[in-house]
Amino acid sequence: MSDRAGLKDVSSMDAARDEASPAERNANPSNVADSRLPRSGRFTSNLAISIYRVVGVVVFMLAWEATVRADLVEEQFLSPPSAVWASLRDLAEQGFLWGNVLATVKATAAGFASGIVVGAALGFIIGLSRPLSAFCSPFITMMNSTPRIALAPLFVLWFGIGMESRIVLVFSLVVFIILTNTIAGTESVDRDHLTLAKLNSASRLDVITRVALPSVLPWILAAMRVAFAYAIAGAVVGEMFLGQEGLGYLIVAGSGVFNVSQIFAALFVAVAIAFIADRLMALAERRLLRWRA
Repeated sequence: MSDRAGLKDVSSMDAARDEASPAERNANPSNVADSRLPRSGRFTSNLAISIYRVVGVVVFMLAWEATVRADLVEEQFLSPPSAVWASLRDLAEQGFLWGNVLATVKATAAGFASGIVVGAALGFIIGLSRPLSAFCSPFITMMNSTPRIALAPLFVLWFGIGMESRIVLVFSLVVFIILTNTIAGTESVDRDHLTLAKLNSASRLDVITRVALPSVLPWILAAMRVAFAYAIAGAVVGEMFLGQEGLGYLIVAGSGVFNVSQIFAALFVAVAIAFIADRLMALAERRLLRWRA
């Protein structure tokens, strides 16, 4: 009797496992446990992590300040946070901060947005066709390996010294990140889902919009968060070589008079912009991908 009962239990477990969806069978147990936590528990956990982050930043800043004040590092090489804050305040009061921040944000946003549109569209088209993907792959690799900063003189020759050349520089950094991720995401679409859609008489447009696009969207969103860091860096570097405004211009101006605090102030603003943009994109990613839960 015990053997039969055991076999019955195993059979029932196998049946339950077979009835479960592939997503449920492949689910991470830790994710399942997290999803069962009450909202208050998840909020408390997220709040604790945020507090730890703030404490870590405060401790780092205090250690930085104490290191410089104790003359372990000369201030002319490493400005303390208090001097960086004073430099930010002076730039704002003199009217040099917000205009340059806006110039960097404009170049970053324009190059970033155009890179996303072009990279996602081309990546989706190339990824849908395996022969086209095989044909384009080596050329994409070669173009992506080209150092875009070295092309800055050509951008100046083609587009002049101004906003356009910086936008093109940012675009060239962003587009290949989005392109390669979109191609990889399109090629990784579950073939069982495509077959099921075709068996249900779905048109090619339905397959693309209701199966392929939702599957590729997480890849594009993940690539966007990586690409923005390159976008802000490209905009600042472009301003150092190609422009007379922006955070990169503030860095060059500060280095010309050995104003280290101004250099750190401009870098701090660039990092703050990248952090805020990353948090906003993370929030958008959670909103757009709620269906995955």
